[in-house]
Amino acid sequence: MPAFPFSRTALLLLSLLLGACAGATRVVYDNADTAVLILADRYLDLEGKQWKLARGSIGRFHAWHRQTELPRYASLLQGAAGRVERGLTRDDVEWGIQSLRARYAVLVGAAVQESRPLLDALDADNVAALERHFAAEDQKRVRERLTGDPAKQERDRVAAIVKRFEEWTGPLSEAQKELVRRFVRSTADYPRYAHETRLRKQRELVELLQRNVRAGNGSPAEDLRSHLLAWEDRGVPKREFQARFVQLILDLDRTLTSSQRASAIERLRRYAEDCRQLERRG
Repeated sequence: MPAFPFSRTALLLLSLLLGACAGATRVVYDNADTAVLILADRYLDLEGKQWKLARGSIGRFHAWHRQTELPRYASLLQGAAGRVERGLTRDDVEWGIQSLRARYAVLVGAAVQESRPLLDALDADNVAALERHFAAEDQKRVRERLTGDPAKQERDRVAAIVKRFEEWTGPLSEAQKELVRRFVRSTADYPRYAHETRLRKQRELVELLQRNVRAGNGSPAEDLRSHLLAWEDRGVPKREFQARFVQLILDLDRTLTSSQRASAIERLRRYAEDCRQLERRG
């Protein structure tokens, strides 16, 4: 699934900018084209000329991303810092969600466009490799997140969310952690729903690529673009989950100490500067 590693990894690049120390982030981003090539091979078992096609597609995508997207990330991060400084409103959180969705749509379009030569070269073996990789990932997710002691699953979800917030704010208080626990309990059924939705989307993607290989009609670029743009589920459970998560952010924002708020603002501004420096280094 060539465009999937490209678009997925571009989003991971943004996550790295939002979750790692400045120096490490810049090193990782500068070497992202190699990381994405490895990821594409892991999904597709690239052979022969496919390696060269993938390397060229990824290189062009990375160059585009550095020049075009990083300035936009810097602007978004700087804007987010100002909103956090004033204190978040529901409109602020919705602005953040919609901004990320807009950037994702742009990333998908660019990824699919740059991956056309590789899409044309895919064969049945590549699609079979993708299907095997999906199956392995799905089995691991079920084993680690969806089976076993429900109390442990709850603790693990709470710990993961707390860790993510603390990367921005520093240590959360017990009262703040309790807000996270309430959110996790109110969305206890969502991980399984999300897993089942992911299975369906993966199956549809494999079928799309299989049809294209059998028909020999060339690149499925437009169908792939549409599929990836629709990857995020918008069903009722997802909307309810998102509404509760927005409320969690607002509830936590109201409890932030001055030092926690300052930490979040400083990180946002630092990552905005990282984006500007990475763009200039390109």
